[in-house]
Amino acid sequence: DEGKILSVGTYLVEHLNDTATKLGVEIITEAKVDEVLMEDGKAVGLHAVGAKGNEITVKANSVVVATGGFGSNPELIVKYRPDLEGYVSTNAPSVTGDAIAFLEAINADFVDLDQIQIHPTVVQTDGALISESLRGDGAILLNSSGKRFCNETLTRDVVSAHVIEQDGGYAWLIADEVMHSGSTVIDKYLTKGYMIKCDTAEDLAKLIGCDAETVKETLSTWAAAVDAQNDAEFERGSFEAMLTNLAEGPYYAVKISPGIHHCMGGVKINTNAEVIDKEGNVIPGLFAAGEVTGGVHGGNRLGGNAVADFVVFGRIAGENASK
Repeated sequence: DEGKILSVGTYLVEHLNDTATKLGVEIITEAKVDEVLMEDGKAVGLHAVGAKGNEITVKANSVVVATGGFGSNPELIVKYRPDLEGYVSTNAPSVTGDAIAFLEAINADFVDLDQIQIHPTVVQTDGALISESLRGDGAILLNSSGKRFCNETLTRDVVSAHVIEQDGGYAWLIADEVMHSGSTVIDKYLTKGYMIKCDTAEDLAKLIGCDAETVKETLSTWAAAVDAQNDAEFERGSFEAMLTNLAEGPYYAVKISPGIHHCMGGVKINTNAEVIDKEGNVIPGLFAAGEVTGGVHGGNRLGGNAVADFVVFGRIAGENASK
């Protein structure tokens, strides 16, 4: 809709898909790649198994691996981070890290595989991610007592740790009508039943299961902090970017806890997006970009920078592979 905020991922995928279709690119779905074909030390194609068990062999002058991380593979998660056992994942079910096995088989090197990011605001029933942009626009987090407990815009690992510390290990993310009126994102959350509309602070307290006066006091204190541009409680900043001070209802609330979100580790590449082997040499004809790679984000990816990562290195990989 005109005036509504569109998710950047949706925007990019729609346009990239349309362009690929116009160019006549053949896209094979439901096929699991299990081998990079090598000849004389150079990548020359792929082997995959289709949905019906049929074998697929693709010969090529170069190969680009852009298969993402392994956030939906519990075995790999536990292998590299035993402390994350049982965590729900925000990733699509297909994000299972298949590339780790087929790249290990050709002696590719890896970096930071134990660096796995958890996101603080995840719906636990199905792993749906509640966008960080809502907190940037002015949403707050309340615990089961109806109180704020941290600066909601700190890095994901820190906010996640604060949520885990709360009674029950969960919190409620609170938005309002001002935020809803300009956001297709909140529309989506409402349609899917993640967010619940509460007309008043009393209704919000009833949903949370806490004292109404506590919620009113929390909202009043927060509104005053936004108006004064000074959060004395938790030193949150960036008030100029907020759309609202949450002073009035209706409110929109969603219950969240942390979930597995992004794998900072992966296959090692150089600045040409070429894959590096365990001896430190380039594997000719083999490129990689996006979350399948490691070392780009260090130990804690900042929100939004995965887009910069895959757009920049995807472009570099594509240009160099096409040569």
